[in-house]
Amino acid sequence: MRSLTRNHARIEMELCIKFVRRLSAHCAKARHQPGLRRAEQRIFGSRSTAMKILRDGVLNPGVEPVSKGCMLLRLSLTLGLLAAPAVADEPSEADRRIVQTVQRLASFDYSKASQKTKEAIDRYLSTAAGSEEYFQLVEKFGITTQTDTLLSLAADHAGTTKAGQAMKLLFQTGAAAVVSEKMKTLPEEKAAAVAEAAASVGSQETTTFAAALLSANQTTAPVAEALVKGLARNTPGQQALLAAAKDGKLPEAVKASTAAALATSTDESVRKAASEVLRMKAAAKLPPVAELVKRAGDATKGLATFQAYCFTCHQVNGAGIDFGPALSEIGSKLAKEALYDSILNPNAGISFGFEGWQVKTKDGNQFIGMIASETDAEFSLKVPGGIIQKLTKTNITEREKLKVSLMTPNLHTVMAEEDLVNLIEYLVTLKKK
Repeated sequence: MRSLTRNHARIEMELCIKFVRRLSAHCAKARHQPGLRRAEQRIFGSRSTAMKILRDGVLNPGVEPVSKGCMLLRLSLTLGLLAAPAVADEPSEADRRIVQTVQRLASFDYSKASQKTKEAIDRYLSTAAGSEEYFQLVEKFGITTQTDTLLSLAADHAGTTKAGQAMKLLFQTGAAAVVSEKMKTLPEEKAAAVAEAAASVGSQETTTFAAALLSANQTTAPVAEALVKGLARNTPGQQALLAAAKDGKLPEAVKASTAAALATSTDESVRKAASEVLRMKAAAKLPPVAELVKRAGDATKGLATFQAYCFTCHQVNGAGIDFGPALSEIGSKLAKEALYDSILNPNAGISFGFEGWQVKTKDGNQFIGMIASETDAEFSLKVPGGIIQKLTKTNITEREKLKVSLMTPNLHTVMAEEDLVNLIEYLVTLKKK
């Protein structure tokens, strides 16, 4: 009798494990992540814990219940798996060694590698999707099997560096047509996120793609606004917006936002050209800073202003895009007067390490950003949006240090005076902990 009971418990446990694996497989597939063993561990902790649960007669999938709480717990586990984020498995040691080996090779062509090597690299990438290492490997080896993952990253991480990096790699690996077709099937919000990410990259391919999409009749207003937002972050994009305005191809619905975006360009010639082809909003004259500092703003509303105007270049406590200086402790460093001055006169002082550079390449690309790293053969330029452009020095035709700050000029001209006061009030609250 005892052996039958033990056998019953063993059967229960095996059926339970199978149930959880099927359920976790469904959840993991929905998130494009493995997550099977981790999901199982998240529920049971260990095989011995699963046995204890089964010995206690609590969970019994597949055979008749041994307690009244059985179905309730199964439902709880189901809801827990559906709500909890899937966690990718750690890469196997074998896959890790293969990736480390090919990284050390002087030359490695992923397209010509053996099927076994490709599969090992793909498995390794599936555990690191969205990480800095993931983007580096896809770019270094020109891997073309990550299209779905990159599209998901671009759509699910709108307004972040991940979205921009993902879109840059999609176009580098020749997936522009796939991006275009995918956007047609996405909900409008997701399509707008993908559009903004593409427009913000600043390469010839992404700018041409974004400009064509902006002038297309079927492009919805939210997607068009997202395209303007992305294009306005880089020099080629700003030139594309100017060209569209001059040629009468700029949709009426986005003319105001385009004018506001170009009014804050770091390039004076762009600001001047924009004023000639677009109706620029007249900037209200601000009171002296000495008077502004006496006003008490609303820090909560100031956070909303920060998210609208500053989030795409500055981080606060890890949130935002890592491009300009982090502002997590700016309230401890600068008084109100200095905060106002940094916004109203961004060229008065440029922080060390945040100097801007303009770079032109032989293949016709033009980038403006900050040098993130440099070797004898290449350097990495961090452009607005936090995207890293790796440039080979032999492909550079011009490299010039900018005399102006990369911080948005004339920011106060595109926001209400009250918004500016609230923004400063919020920045004052960012103190060292």
